[in-house]
Amino acid sequence: MKKFFKIFLLIFVMFLTGCETNTLSKEKENYLNYVKEAHLIKESSEELPFDIEVKYDKLTKEEVRFQVIIDNPKEEIKNISAVAVHNKPTDDIFPSTGIFEEKQSLVPNKKPSRIILVGYIPYEKKLSTFKCNVKVLIKYSKDNKTNTVYYMTKKD
Repeated sequence: MKKFFKIFLLIFVMFLTGCETNTLSKEKENYLNYVKEAHLIKESSEELPFDIEVKYDKLTKEEVRFQVIIDNPKEEIKNISAVAVHNKPTDDIFPSTGIFEEKQSLVPNKKPSRIILVGYIPYEKKLSTFKCNVKVLIKYSKDNKTNTVYYMTKKD
């Protein structure tokens, strides 16, 4: 009986490990697809159901922090997933939401009222000389329909 229990326990643990690996690899695949699609963005969507702002600041001597702020929803949007990419060489992952963690929602006049994606870019010179292109891919649900919008900005 003990032998049967050990074999059952071993199979159960292997099953759990396999399920966790599949979930993580699916999330990673989704993230890579989002990044690939975001890099292909040529222009911003004409109508966005919220405001987007990108801010830059120099926190350390070696890097610039950028924040993508998604706020002021004009209508209720659910199941938000997003990624922000830039055109600078980096080994870091790009900031995202709703891919590796729970998706968020934005409702007019209800908290939380914003989503902030934060990333870091290696840069040792002054912020005033920093030039960068940031592209944001956002997918969300509205009225049981999945929508995708794009945002693109340049810091010259």
